[in-house]
Amino acid sequence: MGFTPANLSVYLLAFKHSSKSADAHTSNERLEFLGDAVLDTVISEYLFMTYPIRGEGFLTEMRSKIVNRKRLGEIGHQLKLERFLDYHKGFVTLNSTILGNALEALIGAIYLDAGFHKAKIFIITKILSPYINLDDLQNLDINYKSRLFEWSQRFEKELTFEVLEEKNTNKVRIFVVGAFIDGELMGSGEARNKKDAEKEASREVYQKLNVEASMEW
Repeated sequence: MGFTPANLSVYLLAFKHSSKSADAHTSNERLEFLGDAVLDTVISEYLFMTYPIRGEGFLTEMRSKIVNRKRLGEIGHQLKLERFLDYHKGFVTLNSTILGNALEALIGAIYLDAGFHKAKIFIITKILSPYINLDDLQNLDINYKSRLFEWSQRFEKELTFEVLEEKNTNKVRIFVVGAFIDGELMGSGEARNKKDAEKEASREVYQKLNVEASMEW
């Protein structure tokens, strides 16, 4: 981690999977929640400073590409976190979701043990610098609509799109399209054509439902 930990118990907790604990406060779930927030904050600031003229939509998409569960799981594997994981091997199959959760719990443990600055240094030097290529991520085009359809089919959900509004701004026609899951409006997007508006709506729902994580199971 780049420093000597002071509170070993919090790190032991960071690697204790819920399959080995009956209570949420004695597994790594709470630390995962904390680490997720710290990770989001550090990456948001990092992207904000790295791309001073890019808009909110670009920054949000870049952040989602970095913190998606599969990518975090791959990084957790590269860091060999499975060596430390305490989980019920008879009932649980180790996968990228578990490793990604453990990585976030580790970040939460560092935050509690050594503070935000040490957690920030760990994220930048041990995660971002060695494992994240921002130029490659910019060119990575995620087909949110296709993945959302795949998710809806797997979990027997009905995914539909509907034009909610047509706006005319400076003689430019803008479509506002809503994405519905089982009839419930879950997200919306707007663009100059319906197809692109559906893509934007799909991206919002994809991130809101954390589809990447649920597809790992």
